[in-house]
Formats: sequence, C-alpha cells, structure tokens
Amino acid sequence: MRKQTAMTYFCVVLLVLALGGAAVYNGMQAERYKRTIEYNYQRALNDLDDHVGNIETALDKATYANTITEQNILAAKLIRESGMAQSSLATLPVGDNSLDNVSKFIAQVGDFSLAMANHVSAGQKITPDEFKTMRSLETYSKKLTSDMQNLDLDFTGAQTFHDAMQETAKDFSNFPSLIYDGPFADNIMNQKPKLTEGKATIPQGNAQTLAAQFLGTTQDKLTHVQDTAGNLPTYNFTANNGEIRVCVTKAGGLISCMTNSRKTGDTKLGYDEALKKAQAFLREKGMSNMKESYYAINDNICLINFAYSQDGIICYPDLVKVGVALDNGEIVRYDAAGYIMNHHSRNLSAKLTAQQAQKSVSSNLKVQQCRIALIPTASKSEKLTYEFLCTGMDNEEILVYINAETGLEQDILILQKSDNGVLTK
Repeated sequence: MRKQTAMTYFCVVLLVLALGGAAVYNGMQAERYKRTIEYNYQRALNDLDDHVGNIETALDKATYANTITEQNILAAKLIRESGMAQSSLATLPVGDNSLDNVSKFIAQVGDFSLAMANHVSAGQKITPDEFKTMRSLETYSKKLTSDMQNLDLDFTGAQTFHDAMQETAKDFSNFPSLIYDGPFADNIMNQKPKLTEGKATIPQGNAQTLAAQFLGTTQDKLTHVQDTAGNLPTYNFTANNGEIRVCVTKAGGLISCMTNSRKTGDTKLGYDEALKKAQAFLREKGMSNMKESYYAINDNICLINFAYSQDGIICYPDLVKVGVALDNGEIVRYDAAGYIMNHHSRNLSAKLTAQQAQKSVSSNLKVQQCRIALIPTASKSEKLTYEFLCTGMDNEEILVYINAETGLEQDILILQKSDNGVLTK
C-alpha cells in the first residue's frame, strides 16, 4: 500500500512538472509572439515615417520642376512612395476608421501624381491651380511628417498607436477632396575606383608605413587588423589602443579614410576656423584644387565636404570629407573614398550658355547665383550642369541643376541651413 501511494505521489509530481513546463513553454511562445508583433508594428511605423518624409521632399521639389523629364521623375517617385506608405499604414493597429482621412490623403497624393504624369506626358503644362494643389498637399505632408517624427511608441497595446495618432486624425479631418483633370554622395560608391585603376597591389608592410606617415607616427605604433574587400579593397590599421583607424588601398597605396574616435572637449572653434584647419590639412596631404561645399556639426566635430575643382568647374563626384574637432582643431575624420572612386582627367565643355540654361528654371524661383558643376547620376554616369542657387516662394533656398547640353532639369535639391550645418535633401 505504501509502495502504491509513493507511486501515485510520483505520478502527481510528474504531472505537475509537465503542466508547469507546458505553461512555461506556452508563456515563452506567447512572449515571442508578442515581440514579433511589436517588431512588425515598429518596422511598419519606421517605414511609414520614411515614405511620408520622401513624399514631403518630392512634393517640395515638384513645385519647382519645370521640364517634362523632371516632372515625370518626381511624379513616379510620389506614386511609388504613396503606395508604400499606404501599405505600411495598413499594417499598423488602428482598429477603426479614425485614420481614414490620413489614408485618403496618402492615396490622393498617388492619384494626383498619376494625373500629373499623364498630363505632362501629353505635352500639357501644369496649371497655376494644379501648382496650388501641389502646395496644399505639401503642407499636409509636412504636418504628417512632423507628427510621425514625434511618435515614441513601444506598441504595448493595440490602442497605443491609435491613441497617439488621434490629433493627426483631427488635422486631416478637413482635408479636401481633389478633382483632377511629380547630394550626390549616395551615387558615387557603386563602381570600380578610377584613381587606382591599373595600379599594382602593394605589400601590407608598405601600406603600414604609409599609414604611419599619414598619422605622423612610426610603423611600430600601428596594428594590422582585418582587411576590407569589395569595390575598394584596403589594408586596415589601428593605433592608440584602437582609438584611431586608418585604411590604405591595396592598389596604389592611397589613404582612403581615417577615423579618430577620441572624445572631444568643449567647443572653442567655429566653422570658419574649422574650414581653415581642413584646407591646410588637404594642402599638407597634397590635395589641391579642392572646393568646400556642405558641412555638418555633430558631437562637436565639423565634417566638411570638399569637391575637386577643374578649371572652375566643381566636380561633385570627386568628394573628400574632412572632420575637424572643435575643441582643438585636430583632424579626426578623413574620407577620400569618393575621390578615389571617381577622380580622373575629364574633357568638360558646356553646349549651352548659363543664360540659355536659366530659361529651364521654374518661374516660381528667383535665381541668386549660378556656377557650372559636374554631378553624378543614379545611373552611375556624370552630367555637366549649371547649378542655380535660387530662392523659393517661402524663401527657402533651392539648388536647380540644368543639363548643360540638353537644357533639361537634371536634379533639384533643397538646402537645409541651421547652426549645425548646411545640408541638402
């Protein structure tokens, strides 16, 4: 009897353990499932934020597009971005029809863009009323962009996103129904490097000597670390306990980049002083004819973009970035990858005059300055253009690039100026 009781007790214990294990397993599965859902929601929200921002930028540019080619390019982008934004919005946990007006706005951006694409492809000009509609769409897109960027959600409940978007939904409640009758750094790294073409591969020891000379130290102070493959193969070295990293091209032995990750102190220098430091550094390294363009200040480092200037023509593909620490003026960043990828001797001549090219600039813009510039394209080619710095209707600064051979708009960039730099979108 005692033996049977013990056996029964043992079976009960096993059953309890089994049930407990199942509960733990089911709990873990539920938690995993919850994390997966939250991840999918967060990814959809991030995607929506990106697409809405792209819509805002494209609408802003479309206001100033003045040729069929550029208008069609921007219209196609708006159609694509609005479709992807709709898809992302549909993934999020709304649960009712409270965001129907937001969805309606995104859909009408796509519909309007398609109508405009058909319009200009038929050889018709965009009317003043259609430009007015475009500005209205841009105003709403800016509001939606701002609201999206202010969201900080963890999706702990299905109502979280719904509640957070209620104010946005109110803003779009009066959105009208429409009646219908559109720098360069991203394009310069996807090819074979021109500056090292035909040059022999140097030994790792030689590369280490070159890296030491660049840093102003001795070879024994550097450590060889894992090399980089890809379009621009490099030997890589570190110094100062890994705080400094230098990359040297295997072909030709050119310094492609250097990063000093030391912590910077209090700000003592401004942009003008940083620019002088960067210019002196480039001259010291034998890089002449470099013209500064845009800059950004982050973490007390001023990162300045320089482009090669050939006979007064600024060549944006030949890009060098120099970072200056604003505590003491030390060069803590150097990136010549764009220059190495693209720099070569070019025969550059414009077919059109600046006056002829300016006829292609939108009448909604007031031209302030003009210079000739070589820009890279998404198709990995280069185009000689006239770069017109203009003022828009809201006093924003716009860069319009007119092809110096065809007179067509090649690109439109919107300048963004702040205390932290001058950038474009």
